[in-house]
Amino acid sequence: MEELISTLVPPKQQAHAQRLLDDPGSRKLIRQQLSQMAEDNAGLVPQKSFSWILCKLSTFGAEETDTLRIYEAFLSQLNQLGQFCRILSGNGDQCRYDPPATIANRITIGLGLFYEEAARRHQRRAAPSPQFYQQTAINCFAVTGYKTIAIQLPEWLEFLQANFVPPKL
Repeated sequence: MEELISTLVPPKQQAHAQRLLDDPGSRKLIRQQLSQMAEDNAGLVPQKSFSWILCKLSTFGAEETDTLRIYEAFLSQLNQLGQFCRILSGNGDQCRYDPPATIANRITIGLGLFYEEAARRHQRRAAPSPQFYQQTAINCFAVTGYKTIAIQLPEWLEFLQANFVPPKL
């Protein structure tokens, strides 16, 4: 988060911004402001800052624990984007079910960023439907104690699609 503050906030206000970020009562607001400032700053490349992702997720308006949980899902899938919407790991005799938290991460980011690909796989390759995966993620979030994310998952997916998927030209 320090890199965003040092890049986006004027030098005289950086200490104040850091104090606001350290205060639990104003943390969400300062993240939302940093997200807006990042969008307005053409010199900032969001892909170089994972803090920008957290700031952007905070604009959804969820509780901090839920926002951090979706951020954790995002970070856990950065190196596995080709493996979205899977419930199992391994091959052949070594195939096993993944833990619910891993499944929730994979499906949330998979459907949030690659919904159209999941729909294509369902139509062309008889893979399970995006709705099946979404319900599976809802169940996984509920089982792991994130009932509010389970309830709001359709809205989270729409938010991810609107804010992290580039528009088609």
